[in-house]
Amino acid sequence: MNVLLVSCKKLDWMQESKGAIPLPLLYLASVLKSKGHEPIILDLSVKARYTENYNNMDALRDIDAAIQQHDPSLIGFNCFVSQQFPFIMQAAEHIKTYTDIHITLGGAHPSLFPVEILEHCPAIDTVVIGEGETQIIDIINSIEKNNVHVLSSTQALAWRSDSKVIKNDRVGFIKDLDSIPMPSWDLINLEDYYGDHTGWHNPKGFDIKVSIPILTSRSCPFSCNFCACFTTMGRMFRVRSPYKVVDEIEYLNKEFGMNYFGFIDDIVNIRKDHIIGICNEIIRRKLDIQFEPTCGLYLGKVDDDIAKAMARAGCTFARLPVEHGSDWIRTNVIGKKISRESIFKAQKVLKANGIRTSTMSIMGFPEDTVETLQETYDLLIELNADLNYVFNLIPMPGSRVFEQAVNEGLLNVNFDINSLWRGDVELDPVQKDQQFYIKPKDMTFEEMAMFRQKFNQIRILSDEIKEEISKSNETNKPSHSSLINDLANGVESQVESGMILQAGR
Repeated sequence: MNVLLVSCKKLDWMQESKGAIPLPLLYLASVLKSKGHEPIILDLSVKARYTENYNNMDALRDIDAAIQQHDPSLIGFNCFVSQQFPFIMQAAEHIKTYTDIHITLGGAHPSLFPVEILEHCPAIDTVVIGEGETQIIDIINSIEKNNVHVLSSTQALAWRSDSKVIKNDRVGFIKDLDSIPMPSWDLINLEDYYGDHTGWHNPKGFDIKVSIPILTSRSCPFSCNFCACFTTMGRMFRVRSPYKVVDEIEYLNKEFGMNYFGFIDDIVNIRKDHIIGICNEIIRRKLDIQFEPTCGLYLGKVDDDIAKAMARAGCTFARLPVEHGSDWIRTNVIGKKISRESIFKAQKVLKANGIRTSTMSIMGFPEDTVETLQETYDLLIELNADLNYVFNLIPMPGSRVFEQAVNEGLLNVNFDINSLWRGDVELDPVQKDQQFYIKPKDMTFEEMAMFRQKFNQIRILSDEIKEEISKSNETNKPSHSSLINDLANGVESQVESGMILQAGR
């Protein structure tokens, strides 16, 4: 069966970015191929990259062309962020005007609102809840047998039976990640994702074309109050074997010349043997690469053994999810069980092994005060990481802090809570400095704005990065380091959050 897998076009605030490699679709494609099916990847962000003023009508035409060319029996849309859903709804309705192809939907947003979506969107036939490698095969079986009731035994799926919406609960997650084939990297052209990486921390002097996302594990066992990732991957930490992980890295390095990798796990080092095993395997195979743990390290488990192994294997940059400078807020409000001592130990051992560091913290929790935010400021100054990113809190649907903000009337945005499934609430990851979504109980917005400016002013602490900015200015060539400088000085930039995080490394 031909299966068309669609990755949505970039949102308006992403228009200056190169787009992200659609790794979830590459995983689904690998499973489909292993079962004898023919997956086709349509990344609308790639289409947008090569088309000036690319809009929804252009995207619909590209979908129509792919349907005409490949004649799929199933179309799957990946909806990672809520703001992508309005277009998916439009696309599904458009497709159903001329064909009855089964349309399924997966990703973070539909995993939160599977029933509401099917109740309001007759053009969408099924919604996959969370990881979907097993469900997509069951959906194909139901199409081939022309019997929707085959889906009655499929876990983590919303579907229709005689116009009635049925939600099958999840029984469990995939325990053996090695049973999932390697992502189908051959289905995309990696050159479509190349970008300018001038200014990245690049000790080996590589010609870095793109940071390749690598998933070494799934889920996170913790329960931070701002996070909703558990809705898609659960809380049971599962890993791929180090050998399988490095097989993928070696394949990409040898076949495509890729030399920079980002481990995009929620928390890659929760098991010491896992991260060290990966590093040792990279070293054993003599792979000349550089990498980073993109989403950060669990600071309670960073020691000298891990730092040394990562540095020897090619780690150049690590993010430190400090979250907050107040021990009370970090532990009792957020639920991040890491001590101040662990934070400073992680910074010390990483820097001692030549790994550049960047902190990640959040301001604007309901319990924040002038005093608690000052604690964050003081901790960051004392910690002295190379870069500091303090983000305005975004209350993501599905998180505990979102429920708290709704129940206590703290949200600084108007919307109908019963219409969140529509995805038209603007919770923009790339924020203007004064964009606060929650009002802390004991702070004014003026006080929040004051701290926003204070945090911006300490975004760069590294003399090395400041020197990079100076050299960039002298040669009149913009770099990611100069982007950080602009941001620190309050210059607005419509750049994806990932690029902002990566700048100046």
